[in-house]
Amino acid sequence: MRPRLLTAGIIVSVLLLSAAGCSGSNDSDSGQARFAGKADVGRMMGTISFMAGEELKGRPTGSPESAELEGHLSRQFSDLSLEPVEILGLNDYRQEFQVPTERLFLENPPPGESVTACNLLGEIRGEPGSETVILAANYDGIGVDAKTGSIYPGADYNASGSSAVLELARMFEQTGRKPAKNLVFALFGAEECGNYGSQALAEAIESAGLRQAVSIINLEGIGGGEGDYMDVWDLDYRKNEPAVDALERAAELLGVELEPGGADPGTSSSVFFLFHQAAVTCDWSWYERSEHPDFHETSDIPEKINREGLRNVTEVVAEATWDLAY
Repeated sequence: MRPRLLTAGIIVSVLLLSAAGCSGSNDSDSGQARFAGKADVGRMMGTISFMAGEELKGRPTGSPESAELEGHLSRQFSDLSLEPVEILGLNDYRQEFQVPTERLFLENPPPGESVTACNLLGEIRGEPGSETVILAANYDGIGVDAKTGSIYPGADYNASGSSAVLELARMFEQTGRKPAKNLVFALFGAEECGNYGSQALAEAIESAGLRQAVSIINLEGIGGGEGDYMDVWDLDYRKNEPAVDALERAAELLGVELEPGGADPGTSSSVFFLFHQAAVTCDWSWYERSEHPDFHETSDIPEKINREGLRNVTEVVAEATWDLAY
């Protein structure tokens, strides 16, 4: 739900899931919720508290604090035994790209016309030649208020989404099952200053000729507000039907109210849509801007996280991903 930084015609966003759709494992046909109660909200809150803490100073791209966070998240990927994403030709977790210095949320930006930022990508590898499902969120923030010096903690937006990506990686690793499809966990850098991370990944997918073989689930603002429902934004795009169907089945199985929406208010998925890549975005109770009053405010602190939303979105996405990838 970030301000539109793309052209006026781009008001689309979705959790990216490929038109190839469901693999439909036999286990998921039993009608039993495989991941009910499996999301460790305490652990997720630990991630959120660290990311939103004063030490990281709002984690703006190009800052030493952002570099510190990147190292921390990379170690988390390593601890989870995730592998570099082979289909994109990566040898480690970092997918680097350039960001114009003028776009940074830094009072004293480094010299030069651009800085190097990165996405962090790790995978649980599926069968050779298989399609790919990507679970994604952005980890960067908007730093410090230049006038007041107050930190923008970014707990709900979007430390909550990042915590879910890490927790989902743990949940799938703990099953001990190899997926049929590649399962990629993506944390975007430099989204808040212009969607640079999602664009870098979309371009890499396109360059690798994987447009029809990749699907992405994007998680943004899953821990804010006082609502009691989950949103999925699909842009009314036909390629997103398999993802929406899987999410609807998962939500019904877990007893979570799901509200499908069309045109999205402006999330990372809008970039993937421009590349004709299937995409949907999930959030918690955010049909109206007023439902997340702390969005991009210094009041977006861990203490205000809606833990029910955090758990529900994570577990619904886990069930849907099992349906799609296993």
